Amino acid sequence: MSTRIVELGIGGMTCASCSARVEQALNELSGVMATVNFATGEASATVTAEVTDQQLVAAVTATGYTAAVNEKAVELFGLVEFRLRFIVATLLTLPVMILSMSTGWQFQHWQWLALLFALPVVTWCAWPLHRAALINARHLVVTMDTLVSVGISISFSWSLYLTTLNKTTMSNSDSFWSMLLSGDPTGTYFEVAGSVTTLVLLGKVIELRARDKSTAALSELANLSPATAIVVRDVFHLVTQIEEVKIGDTIFVPAGAQIPLDAVITSGTGHVDSALITGESQPLAVTLGDQIIGGTVLIDGAIFAKVSAVGKDTVLASISRLVHQAQFGKARVTALVDRVSAIFVPVVFLLAMATSLGWLITGHDLSRAVTAGISVLVIACPCALGLATPTAILVGTGRGAQLGILIRGPRALESSVGLSTIFLDKTGTLTQGAMQVTQWHCVISDTKFWEIVSALEVNTLHPVAQSLLAKAAELKVTVVPATKVHTVAGRGVQGEVAGEPCSIGALDWLGIPAGELASTAQQYRESGDNVVVVYQDARAVGIIALSEQITETAQTAIDQLRELKITPVIISGDTESAVKRVSAELGISHWHAQASPEAKLAFISAATDAGEMVAMVGDGVNDAAALAKANLSIAMGEGTDVAASAADIIVLRSTMQAVVDAVKLSQATMRTIKSNLIWAFGYNIAALPLAAFGFLNPMIASASMAFSSIFVVTNSLRLRRFKSV
Repeated sequence: MSTRIVELGIGGMTCASCSARVEQALNELSGVMATVNFATGEASATVTAEVTDQQLVAAVTATGYTAAVNEKAVELFGLVEFRLRFIVATLLTLPVMILSMSTGWQFQHWQWLALLFALPVVTWCAWPLHRAALINARHLVVTMDTLVSVGISISFSWSLYLTTLNKTTMSNSDSFWSMLLSGDPTGTYFEVAGSVTTLVLLGKVIELRARDKSTAALSELANLSPATAIVVRDVFHLVTQIEEVKIGDTIFVPAGAQIPLDAVITSGTGHVDSALITGESQPLAVTLGDQIIGGTVLIDGAIFAKVSAVGKDTVLASISRLVHQAQFGKARVTALVDRVSAIFVPVVFLLAMATSLGWLITGHDLSRAVTAGISVLVIACPCALGLATPTAILVGTGRGAQLGILIRGPRALESSVGLSTIFLDKTGTLTQGAMQVTQWHCVISDTKFWEIVSALEVNTLHPVAQSLLAKAAELKVTVVPATKVHTVAGRGVQGEVAGEPCSIGALDWLGIPAGELASTAQQYRESGDNVVVVYQDARAVGIIALSEQITETAQTAIDQLRELKITPVIISGDTESAVKRVSAELGISHWHAQASPEAKLAFISAATDAGEMVAMVGDGVNDAAALAKANLSIAMGEGTDVAASAADIIVLRSTMQAVVDAVKLSQATMRTIKSNLIWAFGYNIAALPLAAFGFLNPMIASASMAFSSIFVVTNSLRLRRFKSV
């Protein structure tokens, strides 16, 4: 049965319990599998063809929240709304606290003034909390907002009773300090109701501001694409809206301009700064035939390019989509948190009632019993539990996107913990894809030798030819193209140079007579180099050794892996001598050469069956099966789509340092999640007994509860400072 993914903006959620309620409502629809992210205020639903967008929206609105398809929903209580209510609550609560805390300011019937100031605080200012509690009560559900709402309502209602009906309290009311320190409060609790409301609203304001910061990375990505492009129509250069540009259109990009869309250069050269998308710090030289990415900046030069992707098919859109999807995922530990939260709130209500009853049974007055019960309700609000995992994932994946590391979701994060072995493909991972000339030996002059080489290769696009021409250019050899050129696929090139028949090609094709050149060629091969031989007029005149060069960051990255207690293993389809050379240079003792795709899969399977936590890094079609089998799979961004589709993490900077950064960031995110959960669980475990035994005043309890949520969010925001070494 065909399915589709629908993304919804959800409005009105004030705590993690709200997101759980919305998620439950969506999943109750037949043919719907939904995940709701409180941190982003969005839902992602995989639905069958029979389910309509209207049904999804209706399911959400039936729970009391707002919803919109593929856009932000109307936010009943956003940052601006909470900030306004917090300011009003602060201004009105301060006089109440001054009256309650200082007997010198008190006068006869001062409680009536406190009532007047507290009334708008506990009604209008606290309305978002009351509204959420009422909505969930309608569905026979109690949530974190219910705890706070009931705590505020009880403290205010009890104070209202004391003020209007209790004559003793009216004539003899203790101060705030005596209530806090003596352990026998008999005064009103208007300052408690007001301060709890104010502090909870402060927590909401800080939390929402932090959420905005945590989604900044995704917003920056979305804003990278320019609004217009310069499209070439005949001889005219027309500024065109980006939505109107089509695949195949030719665009012009001047120096200093942002490249509007993915394209292939058809004319011109320059240097491109792609740091904001791939995390690559150094500008890259681009020329005819090179692929360029929309959103990057052309630093110098000017280019014409043919558009290769538009809209949702561009690299930038794909990155945003991957990061967005990753932030909807739920880590395995989240399932535990959801189960705990589901039973925690009802248990807290029972504990609060038991606490109040216990104080009464032990001979304390009703005021003391109510105070202890309110403290239990407020201190236990498990907002921090609900925020612990999603905020860390949100910030971690967003920071990864800024560094050119696309983490697909919680599975990748969890798999990074406890890694013992990492299997590395050689070509394109540890070594540069292009070969370089490392040494040569000839029996004619170097100048004459390289003139023959450049003449034969100048019109050839083969990667080896390009490496040979680069060396000829470095030696400043005069290039005169050969005539009667004939290319033998996979073998080499034949032609006439200055009227003499010449050829260049693989040693296995042309062969080489025994002698000095033959013995030197054998030495080159044994050291892991590829060897080509050059003939002039049927005589071998020289040999050239080429090899892949180890990337600049490979050695540092391998050292960092060892510091992480992860053993690197090279697994390559290349020759034994080539793999052995790279392993020796990097100090890697474990390696496998001439490994077929089946062999790579077998090596990964053997390691996982032995109980090892295994990561695999690759970039080719032959790596796809091994990537899929590994506990953690990392694909190079310049590799194939097949490899990328099988990977948990995609690194857009095709360097080993980016791979290590991906592992470190994933592990840092998991550490943050664990520290958040330890704090959240530990806070509630420690605070509940203190509140139940009367050691925490409700106002202090509300401040502690707000601080707990703020701590979790700010702890997650530390991931924004993660840097590549």
